[in-house]
Amino acid sequence: MINSAPEKQEKVKSVVKPPSASIEWAQCLELGYEETSTDEASSDKEPVCFGCGKSQEDASNKKCAKCHVASYCSRECQIKDWKGGTGGGHKFACEAFARVGGNMKITKEEDQASARQDVFARIRFYACPYAVHKTSIVGKGFMFIQSDCTLAELSLPTPSKNSYGRPIQQSPRAVLLHFLTVGEYDSEVCKDDFELASVRTQLQTAVEEYNDKERIVLLMRFRCGHVALGVAPLTPDYGICKSLGESYYAESTAGALQLNLDDI
Repeated sequence: MINSAPEKQEKVKSVVKPPSASIEWAQCLELGYEETSTDEASSDKEPVCFGCGKSQEDASNKKCAKCHVASYCSRECQIKDWKGGTGGGHKFACEAFARVGGNMKITKEEDQASARQDVFARIRFYACPYAVHKTSIVGKGFMFIQSDCTLAELSLPTPSKNSYGRPIQQSPRAVLLHFLTVGEYDSEVCKDDFELASVRTQLQTAVEEYNDKERIVLLMRFRCGHVALGVAPLTPDYGICKSLGESYYAESTAGALQLNLDDI
């Protein structure tokens, strides 16, 4: 079980080297945002049975042997939840729970990278056409992806259970996408959150150097204070993204694109 939390200060992390088909992460930060009133109350962090929701003192002693997170009140509940729970059962969520650990925090760099990859994979068919369309209007820029959820919350397959077996309180799990130029980043984003200026140099380099017919620049920020800058391959390819962008966004006057992950 992961039992350490990110330090409450800005920390630049080393680049994770993913496979060539994955997102290439250039810079990651932990801004150490303080916990807010939207966080779960301490009573909601007491484990309940993943199968029936029963709260009991010894539920945490009967955990899934693979993820060491999911708690059960009985063997029967565990068997039933393995394939028959929400979203296909714990069988399909076990790996994700192992990543977030028992305290709903992702602290290992490789786990953070895979979680970000999973989040983007769910929105890429919306984000890439949107970015291609915006680039044709304002020129090269980047996708600024933000959420009021933590990275751990977004990385789970469904919102029905967190590491304590309880529903994720921040529902729906949404992400907000803005396409910004570096100039807009300076005047709008850094003005409100000066800490984000620390990625400015790497961001400008990424925007100047990426091939907008093949790649997309991403800056992701989550409620937990985790920030990551990367470059991802366009999915689908440029021609399809261009066509989809014109079809869906040409007449839109909205300044941003909001996506609810649980509706995708």
